[in-house]
Amino acid sequence: MLKKHPLLSRILFFVVGPLVVAVSAGWWRLHESLPNEQGRLEVEGLRAPVSVERDGYGVPNVVARNDRDAYFAVGYLHAQDRMWQLELQRRMAQGRLSELLGKDAVQQDIWFRTLGLMRSAHEAWDALSPEARDSLQAYADGINAWLDARTALPVEFVALGIRPDPWTVYDSLAWSKVFALDLGGNYRREIDRMLAAQLLDTERLQTLFPDAADDPMRIANKPDLASSSAFDPMTVESCVQMLEFFSKLEQNTGLGGHYVGSNAWAVSSRLTGNGSALLANDPHLGLQMPSLWYMAALKGDHLDVSGATLVGLPVVVFGRNASIAWGGTNLMADSQDIYLEQAKPDDASRYLANGKWVPFLQREELIKVRESFPSFLHAPIKPLRISVRSTRHGPIINDMFQVFEQPASLRWTALDKDDTSYEAFYRIGYAQDWSEFDKSLAYLVAPALNMVYADRAGHVGHLAAGRIPVRAAGDGGAPVPGWNDEYVWTGRIPYEEMPHVYDPPSGFVASANDDPTPPSYRWLISNDWAPPTRKRRIEEMITGAVSAGKPVDVALMQRMQADQYSASAVRLSKVLLNYPPGDRAQRWAHDTLRDWNGRMDRDSHAATLFNAWLRQLKRRLVGASFQGYWNRARQSRVLQGMIDGIDPDTVAAMLSGQSGQWCRDLEDSKPVPCADVTGAALDDALSELHKMAGDSSDGWAWGDVHETVYRHVPFSAVNVAKVWFERRISNGGSPDTLNVADYTLGDSGRYEQTFGAGFRQIFSLSPAAVTHLQMNSTGQSSNAMSPHYDDMVEGFRDVRYLPMTATSDDRRRLWLEPAQSAKKAGH
Repeated sequence: MLKKHPLLSRILFFVVGPLVVAVSAGWWRLHESLPNEQGRLEVEGLRAPVSVERDGYGVPNVVARNDRDAYFAVGYLHAQDRMWQLELQRRMAQGRLSELLGKDAVQQDIWFRTLGLMRSAHEAWDALSPEARDSLQAYADGINAWLDARTALPVEFVALGIRPDPWTVYDSLAWSKVFALDLGGNYRREIDRMLAAQLLDTERLQTLFPDAADDPMRIANKPDLASSSAFDPMTVESCVQMLEFFSKLEQNTGLGGHYVGSNAWAVSSRLTGNGSALLANDPHLGLQMPSLWYMAALKGDHLDVSGATLVGLPVVVFGRNASIAWGGTNLMADSQDIYLEQAKPDDASRYLANGKWVPFLQREELIKVRESFPSFLHAPIKPLRISVRSTRHGPIINDMFQVFEQPASLRWTALDKDDTSYEAFYRIGYAQDWSEFDKSLAYLVAPALNMVYADRAGHVGHLAAGRIPVRAAGDGGAPVPGWNDEYVWTGRIPYEEMPHVYDPPSGFVASANDDPTPPSYRWLISNDWAPPTRKRRIEEMITGAVSAGKPVDVALMQRMQADQYSASAVRLSKVLLNYPPGDRAQRWAHDTLRDWNGRMDRDSHAATLFNAWLRQLKRRLVGASFQGYWNRARQSRVLQGMIDGIDPDTVAAMLSGQSGQWCRDLEDSKPVPCADVTGAALDDALSELHKMAGDSSDGWAWGDVHETVYRHVPFSAVNVAKVWFERRISNGGSPDTLNVADYTLGDSGRYEQTFGAGFRQIFSLSPAAVTHLQMNSTGQSSNAMSPHYDDMVEGFRDVRYLPMTATSDDRRRLWLEPAQSAKKAGH
């Protein structure tokens, strides 16, 4: 046949044949990037053999003869399974993503260069104990041992044509500061307040910021400042420009956001009745592919821990050892302040400090930028040289926006030279009781956390830890003058006076980012607590079981972590149903909500209707108050971000008329009956659902229109690669259910969840043993060729669990042995 068709034979021989060979070779090469999970490997840097046994999901159980080798093995395993993630995180902290991703990452790099996290990491290293330093160095040695022996790298490295540099201890410490930034976004909240204060009256302002003082702009109204030209509050446009950047940063990196929180609770043996204490934890952060967390069990000569390691660090951040278990939530502490500085009019190199003009500290940063793709069609981009200025308070954070006449500096505890936060996480792993646990957390600076505790003796406890500043004046709610000492930090809240409770009469402790301070507490920790809805649900489910004589056991803990009941949605639904429906479609909507049980389950049509109505109602209530900005593209994105954090109870207060006149016409901002607003919002919601899911309400189940999105950097932005690297799955939940899930209208035309639990863990601690159940949100591997890239996604959505020390036929054991010859470690 080929003889009859010579052209076809040439095409097959010269085109198709080589193409098949090339694709096959490339596929084989990518498979070569997968780690070796069994056998024996000689590894440079080990002191003694290490056993690594993996279960069917790739979760490793590391057994070493000494702690140093255990930390080394964590580094080796992180490199095996998460090398691309390590590289991306390191470059983010360093401000070097532009070298990979091009000009689109320049602003992000400028931000991280301005913060100076790598400089701060070098300072933090000096504050650590020799033992903590040794663990970081062992971890870096483990990563580098894998890199030194590696020939094939994951596909991201191949596609971008790069090889990673050696890992350093400073890369780990810098990433820990990015983690602190993720949980500490008060600087953005300050700008939110300043923007809102310039557009709203006091009554409506207090609705959006209920914990704030009466007037976030009060400093501008002080007699001594009102006549001063030195104080120049940020204009609306200036605030919007900064907030727009922070919104993009959140979208691109998953850092920050209204839903960054967590659930954690512990139940004493007094309530369980079987001698066991229970602890459950599920931290809420931006979702990504892969998860920020890596599950592992580690054993050395003193170390014996299992739980969630944060990729980039060698320690179990939340987990258990042989005696205790611990979990954590974001304390929501105000550990950041923005200071408005006064630059000298005739000399921009100086600023005012207590009546004297002193020089800014300045440093030059060079940002290299990758040329656009394809490189042969684009000229190389010259490196960008920037100057970073700092004052006595910290770096100037608004020079990068180039629209501000008045410099604004950032004071943040994570930039303190004596940041010993890693020391705290390191020491917790060795704590044997409440006293040692408490002493370990005294080292924590940032992020500030609620830490929940349980032990094998049946005790439970909760304490708040982290460095919280004490201010000479003000409450940290809005930017303040920085040219004198009126608003400076004068110290920190003494650790021994931070909120703490041990074995409370209730028999349990719980935290859901709510206010943990007791009545008449003398110190200010925050103005930005989460609504108490999740905390009350935790209390309700535990006390309800006790009152009903039902067991308080692991099964209850599992039901609680899976719970999708929203009490605040039920309360708001009752308010909405008081407004009469306008037509047949609205009557159907009212009937649907009237029969609703308040559960945000995937198969619930009422949940879809409620969430769509709530979304449109917030848009109309808040949008009318920001008239003139809502319909402008940049401003609307910022305002949408502001209203995303408004909970149903706040909306109910807006409709009640007890918190100012919110019911206004969206076009001219004039007051109108609230029935007009709720009716128009319901019409908008129904129209949106028709467009999204069709005219038949049969396709309106919450899981039909709401999906969890695990984005991959950079390939979620590349359409041809997105299908391979990104993962999406239908889901339920809402921002105030225990099984938490946000929702925004995504580019897909569906509601997208981009924040939620990164892992779930449950511990049962008895005098005889510790039982550990866990599930990561995505998988153990960041290599898309691995079966462990996404093998936990469905199980996590369905709230299933894996025993940390599970035994099965498909367990694989890898022996890492000290190199005795020129033979090197393979995969």
